[in-house]
Order: sequence, then structure tokens, then C-alpha cells
Amino acid sequence: MKKYSIGSISLMLIGIILFGVNWMTGIFYEPIVLLGLISILVGVVLSFAAIAKQEKGNLKFISIISFFVVLAIITWFEPFQIVRMLTWLKNIS
Repeated sequence: MKKYSIGSISLMLIGIILFGVNWMTGIFYEPIVLLGLISILVGVVLSFAAIAKQEKGNLKFISIISFFVVLAIITWFEPFQIVRMLTWLKNIS
């Protein structure tokens, strides 16, 4: 059963959609970005869990590759998005 692989790719897609929604609105809405970031990170953790459980298929690798691609795209097009999110998280605590 590939439940970790499917979970990782679905959470990665949810994170990408949330970042896309935030980008389309044109304003920085912190909860959407936070949920997108958490979704992407949990997707990567599930992908590593799928690798550790030695699930069959290549779906687990697609999630890890898309993690790095998505972060590179976010950093390339919106470099201060990560800085805003880290500052927002620092101000919460």
C-alpha cells in the first residue's frame, strides 16, 4: 500500500494550491501561507517515511523533487515571502 506516497503528494499539491491562491490575491495573507508551508513540510516528512518503509513506485520521489522545485520558484519570484513568514512566526511567540 502506498498511503505515505499518496499522502505526501496530496499534501504537496494542497501546499502549492495555497501558495498559488496567496499569489493570485496579490496581498500577503499569513494564515494561507502558513498552512501552505506546513502542508508542504508535512508532505516531505511523509515522503521520507515512504522511503523508509520502502514503498514501491516513484511517487515518493516526486514529492521530494517538487519540494525543492517549489521552494526554488518561491525564492526566485517572491524572495521576501520566506522572510515575511519567518518574521510573522517570530512575532507570534
